[in-house]
Amino acid sequence: MDSILKKCLLLALLSGVSFLAKAQGFGPNPGMKQLNFGLGASVYGVPVYVGMDFGVSDKITIGPRISYRGYSERYGIYGKIRYSVTNISFRGDYHFGGHISGLPSELDLYGGLSAGYTIWSDNYSGPYADLIDIESSRAFLAAQAGARWYFHPNWAANAEFSGSYLAGLEVGLSYKF
Repeated sequence: MDSILKKCLLLALLSGVSFLAKAQGFGPNPGMKQLNFGLGASVYGVPVYVGMDFGVSDKITIGPRISYRGYSERYGIYGKIRYSVTNISFRGDYHFGGHISGLPSELDLYGGLSAGYTIWSDNYSGPYADLIDIESSRAFLAAQAGARWYFHPNWAANAEFSGSYLAGLEVGLSYKF
């Protein structure tokens, strides 16, 4: 009776460990898809972003991304300024957390490059409207570094810093399917 109980406990333990091993950690692989979305903070307002990651190898993901932020402020007698910024980009990331021993399997550390285009739309109404031009639309190249913590087999919390001229911190969620 003792040996049957031990075998059952061992089987239950191995099943639990197997389930947890599948439920945790990040291992991009060819065909993997992940949706990322959230909010950020920067000198140009609060961006809302959404993007996709597609696994192309066991360490590399690529995918499109779009973010939007708008801003409006009144400058007393000088008028009102309004603008919006839309970034459309394509990015590639290298997931290097697996190279660092001792990190929890739930943690995904990554870094990469983005190339894209920023679309500025600004409007200034006031006595100096002809003299005001905040920014202009342009192409950009940026570096990013981030981390995800998988708290569920498919869901992770993420934080990322971008090094473009619109630099800022973004936080959100990722859904892997």
